[in-house]
Amino acid sequence: MIQDFASIIAPLTPETFEREYLGRKPLYLEAGPERFREVMNWRVLNRLLGMNTIWSQASLELVLDGQRLPPQAYASPAPGRDGGQVLRPEVERVKSYLRRGATLVLNDIDQLTPELSAFCRALETALGCRVQANLYMSSKKRQGFHVHADNHDVLAVHFEGEKRWFVFEGRAEWPIAHPMFESIPQEVHEKAKGELWREVRMKPGDLLYLPRGQYHYALAEEGGCIHIAFGLTWPIGLDVMSYLYERMVQESLGRQDLPRREEELRDYLQRLGARLRELASDSKTLADLKALQRRWRWPRENYDLPELLTAPSPRFRLKARGLRLLRQNGKQLLVDQRNRRAVEVPEDYVPLVSWVLARDGFPREAFDAAFSDRPKELRERVLKDLEAMAVVAPA
Repeated sequence: MIQDFASIIAPLTPETFEREYLGRKPLYLEAGPERFREVMNWRVLNRLLGMNTIWSQASLELVLDGQRLPPQAYASPAPGRDGGQVLRPEVERVKSYLRRGATLVLNDIDQLTPELSAFCRALETALGCRVQANLYMSSKKRQGFHVHADNHDVLAVHFEGEKRWFVFEGRAEWPIAHPMFESIPQEVHEKAKGELWREVRMKPGDLLYLPRGQYHYALAEEGGCIHIAFGLTWPIGLDVMSYLYERMVQESLGRQDLPRREEELRDYLQRLGARLRELASDSKTLADLKALQRRWRWPRENYDLPELLTAPSPRFRLKARGLRLLRQNGKQLLVDQRNRRAVEVPEDYVPLVSWVLARDGFPREAFDAAFSDRPKELRERVLKDLEAMAVVAPA
C-alpha cells in the first residue's frame, strides 16, 4: 500500500516537486503499470459500482460528447440511505450509455477503500492540502469534456487502458467553485487555452500534475480506461474573509445598521475598513490562520477492530504541576508558576492542553473522545509534545 508522498512522486523528490512544480507548471511522470495497481483497477471499480445503494445522481454522473446527461436519463427515484428520496442510477440504463461511449464519473470516492484513503492521506500529509477524488471511466474515443480549467490543482493518476491528454499553455487566473467561473462560455475557454504545451498518452501507472486553472482536455482510446483526478485545495483569501466575518460578529461595529446619509456611510466604511485592517494584522489572526493551514485536511481515521475491543487504553498522568495557560501580547503561553518560565503554545493546541491540565490523569480514549472533531495527527502531536516537555507521562 502507498505509504507516503515520496513513493507517489518518485523518482522526483517531494522537495523538487514543491520547489519546481507545485502551483507553477505541469508535470508528467511515467511510473510503470504496477506502482498504483492496488489503488484502482477493473476489479475494484466493479466492486464499488456493485454497491448500488451508495450511488445517487450526485455521486454517479454520465457525460456524453461534452454534455452531462440529465439524471432522469439513467436514474429513478429511490429511498436515500440517509432518509428522503434520491435519484438512484439503474444498472441496465447506465450500462446502455456506457456501451455508447459515455464517460462514467464517480464523485468523492476517496474514502471508499483503504487504499484510496491511504493515497489521499499521503498527499494531505506532505502537501498540507485537502484531497478529493473523482474517478473517470471512458471508452471508444468519445470525448467526455471540452477544453476546461479546473478550480483546484489536479493530480491525475492513470490505472487502466490508455488516454490522450492535451495540455495547453494557457492558465485561468485562480478560478474557484463559483457561478462566475462556471458560466463562462466555451468559446472563451477555447481562446484562453493558448498553444499546446504537450500531448501525453497516459498509461497505467502514469501521473500528470496540473496546477489550478491549467487548460486541458482528454480523449480515451478505443478500449476502456480509468483514471482518478485527485483534486488538491488549500485555504484562499476568501477563507480569511470568512474568518474576519466571525471576528467582526463579536464587535458592535460589525453589527451596526449601515447609515443612510452618504457622509455618515463614508465615515462608517472608513472605520470598518480600519478595524478590519487591525484585525488582519494582529497576532491572533496570524496564529489562527496558521492553525487553519495545519488542520486543512479531511479526517481519515480508521477503526482497529477487533483489537480495540480488548486492548487496554493507554493512560497518562499529569507529571508537571503548577502550569497555567495565559494569553500575553496576543500569544498563548504555557507558564510554569514556580519559575515563571513560559513557552508559546500553538493556537490549535490550546483547548487540548487546557483539557489535559485540568486532570491528574486520563485514558487516551477519553482524550480522543473529547476531541474527536480534531485531526488524529493533531491529537498525537499534542500528546507527543507534552511528553517531550515532561508535562505528561505514561501512567
